[in-house]
Amino acid sequence: MSTPPPQPQRAAWLGFAPVAAWVALRWVLSWLDERQPPPAAWALAPFTGTQDPWAWLRPLGGVMAALLVLALLARRLQRRHGAGLLGRMLAVAWVALWLVACAAQLMAWQNRRQLAPQPPLLAEPIGRHAQPPSLRSLGGTLWVLRVAGQADLQQVLVPDGTGATPLQLHQPLRLHWARGRWHGRYVTGWDMLQPAP
Repeated sequence: MSTPPPQPQRAAWLGFAPVAAWVALRWVLSWLDERQPPPAAWALAPFTGTQDPWAWLRPLGGVMAALLVLALLARRLQRRHGAGLLGRMLAVAWVALWLVACAAQLMAWQNRRQLAPQPPLLAEPIGRHAQPPSLRSLGGTLWVLRVAGQADLQQVLVPDGTGATPLQLHQPLRLHWARGRWHGRYVTGWDMLQPAP
């Protein structure tokens, strides 16, 4: 009969195994992308315009308030039922958090793999901005588009070196786009049109 693993070993497994699963899934998806690259598609989103430099304060305040409420609830739970129950609940929440992160990563990967083409749209590039590479993006040119039949301006970030036909400001184009499997709109290409005389 085997003996149960000691408490520090169990805590180490609970602490690192979910994170390792997330990293392994990220590596596998990256490897699959190298073997069969996804279709060329760039996210099409509403134009955000100028960014408010203080916009981060509201989400930060919300997170801090939520953490304070959770800490107060944990303290009350510990006083009423002891540290054992609190530890088990925190372990379950930790594992659930990383399982949700793995599911979200897999869904985002499949969302861009299974695009549903839509009828082309007429659009006009009305602005552009060079965006340097960062931790969140490869960089490229951020194009602002006026799409026929849509009140809001749209934006698309086209990475440099994609081989696509370069856009020209104020020259009409036929925009090819697709919907993701679950959410989002993606530009898959465009054809430049001759401007009206």
